[in-house]
Amino acid sequence: MLRLEHISHFYGQEGILHDISLEIEEGSFTVITGESGSGKSTLLSIVSTLLKPTEGKLYFDGLESRDIRHLNRFRKEEIGFVFQFHYLISHLTVYENIAMASNRTRQEIEALLTSLDIAELSGKYPDEISGGQRQRAAIARAMINEPKYIFADEPTGNLDSGNSQIVFDLLRGLDATVIVASHDHSKIKPTDRVITLKDGRLC
Repeated sequence: MLRLEHISHFYGQEGILHDISLEIEEGSFTVITGESGSGKSTLLSIVSTLLKPTEGKLYFDGLESRDIRHLNRFRKEEIGFVFQFHYLISHLTVYENIAMASNRTRQEIEALLTSLDIAELSGKYPDEISGGQRQRAAIARAMINEPKYIFADEPTGNLDSGNSQIVFDLLRGLDATVIVASHDHSKIKPTDRVITLKDGRLC
């Protein structure tokens, strides 16, 4: 379980998040939504350990994030990231992009690509495949270490509605605690929970 206790965050004097406390159940599919500037991306960055909050505490299964001794290793083993831009390395093939993120065997990587219906893209480079295919490859990279948590920040922001639905369906079906930040949660159904922010506060 993820637990946030009185999380606040400031950039200089500007308050971005204000006294956020909530719990996210293990294995759930949660959407954080709100208008641009509401603080949803900042909140996602904090719960994914990419950003330290100005105030408050974050717990992973009862362990406070500040007590995690090897945070980089924790991120690699327990957390997967999917962003609006795929961040695939252009001079590496789809397979090589995923292989560099893990120690999995080729057979394991190929099996994952098959499960995401992109096995035929294994030897192709990012600029040789479509935007939807690149984002599926990015999801494969996030999944390869079988993380307990997957965080996705506007993962369909650059995709059309058809590919957006494919990506959301993939994320929803993962065996992990999945948290997605999106400005329009009406397209992401069903969900276990929707967390709505306005001006950095829970609605």
